[in-house]
Amino acid sequence: MAGKPVVGFVGVGLMGWGMAKNVVEKGWPLLVIAHRKREAVDDLVGRGAREFGSLAEMAAEAEAIVLCVTGSPEVEAAVAEIVPAARPGLTILDASTSDPEVTERLARELAAKGITLLDTPLSRTPVQAWAGELSTFMGGPEDLVEKWRPLVAAWASAIIPTGGPVGSAHALKLVNNVVALGYAAIWAECFAMARKIGVEPAVFREVISNSGMNCMTFQHFAKYPVEGDREGHRFSIANAFKDLSYYERLTTRHRAATLMSDGAMQTLKLGMAMGMAERYVPEMTDIVLALNEPKTA
Repeated sequence: MAGKPVVGFVGVGLMGWGMAKNVVEKGWPLLVIAHRKREAVDDLVGRGAREFGSLAEMAAEAEAIVLCVTGSPEVEAAVAEIVPAARPGLTILDASTSDPEVTERLARELAAKGITLLDTPLSRTPVQAWAGELSTFMGGPEDLVEKWRPLVAAWASAIIPTGGPVGSAHALKLVNNVVALGYAAIWAECFAMARKIGVEPAVFREVISNSGMNCMTFQHFAKYPVEGDREGHRFSIANAFKDLSYYERLTTRHRAATLMSDGAMQTLKLGMAMGMAERYVPEMTDIVLALNEPKTA
């Protein structure tokens, strides 16, 4: 192949914008799709990307298409538009947090049409996406993982092959998210409990900051209960609920115990019922506060 493959990018939101920015800046011919928020598309076009009006037009030219969308329903919708117009040998890299069972099925269906699907989900935040310092897990055959590693390296400083088939990276991503959301549920409860016993949130943050449990994720989370800063971890409760719903399906499929993830899921379900779907994960603290301090008639 004379030059770098032509890359289409679908989903230039919080994570995708920074990822796509690194793709085009590092010399990959980039195609982007029109988006309801023009800022990201206009920025990428200004950096050298070409904008397309439809996925079919993109699929006719792209050699690889990166999907960075909300979840499996959005992936399936995109694939349905891509397939009829796809050029022979197209590779789709699904960087979304998707349902592994759906990923496995799509991979089989696409293989029958001469299209390759790899799962390449992400870890870390939009800040690292912009800096090209995300972590990416890759599932699928070793030769294909190595073939597309240079592209993934445009946005990821850590690339972790699972050593398993397509779908295994999405499964591992869900396990990873249980760790993050499990801690978030614990921190939410503890910040609420600190208030219950008359301790200021800043004092509790100082306690954890000077213990073995301190970490970057805690510091991002703590910005909300301590400072009221919602931007520390810009990941919605609705997305967290979606990810743990996928994890529940995965554990049912494998008949696995879910002693700790169940607690995190109940916190998220309560938040959804309280109308907090579009609020961010650190605001889970407010869910527990509402339970601790119910309003009286």
